[in-house]
Amino acid sequence: MKGARAAKRYASALIDIAREMKRTDEVAADMHMIHDWVKSSYDLKLFFESPIIDRDKKRKTIEALFRGRVSELTEHFLFLLIDKGRETLTDSVAVEFAVLHDQLLGIVNADLKAAYQFDEADESLVLSKLEEVTGKKVRSSFSIEKTLVGGFMAQIGDTVYDGSVRRQLEILKQQLVSEL
Repeated sequence: MKGARAAKRYASALIDIAREMKRTDEVAADMHMIHDWVKSSYDLKLFFESPIIDRDKKRKTIEALFRGRVSELTEHFLFLLIDKGRETLTDSVAVEFAVLHDQLLGIVNADLKAAYQFDEADESLVLSKLEEVTGKKVRSSFSIEKTLVGGFMAQIGDTVYDGSVRRQLEILKQQLVSEL
């Protein structure tokens, strides 16, 4: 991600200020909305990245787009990015802010993959086990992985929890070989 370190610093500063003002949830909602808008509008993405559009025009456009839709804190933060010539980081800051907000709330994101669609009971069981292991609230996204014979795999950050049938068979094989 371009400007990742700078985006993390800006997001960290914003969350610190939002915490002091007890407005982290409000700013998180604003950042989520901004990310969604930038992701869904190529024109808005180009607007933030354009070196041709002058700062005054960008400030006026931000005011027209976001005034009344985001908190004053978020609006002033967007103005700060423009004033510092860092508006190209807007979407990256929004993404980093969401990560920091989740950390603050003790939430981790899990990417679940299974051979078949889980029913509610299976998904609830897997999520409760993952919450037990991580000690945090787990937010999951689910996808079907046709290469799995059965079971599931979950990735949280850099850690992969492999509950697939293939992995269970590998463990069984290792146990049998070690006993011989």
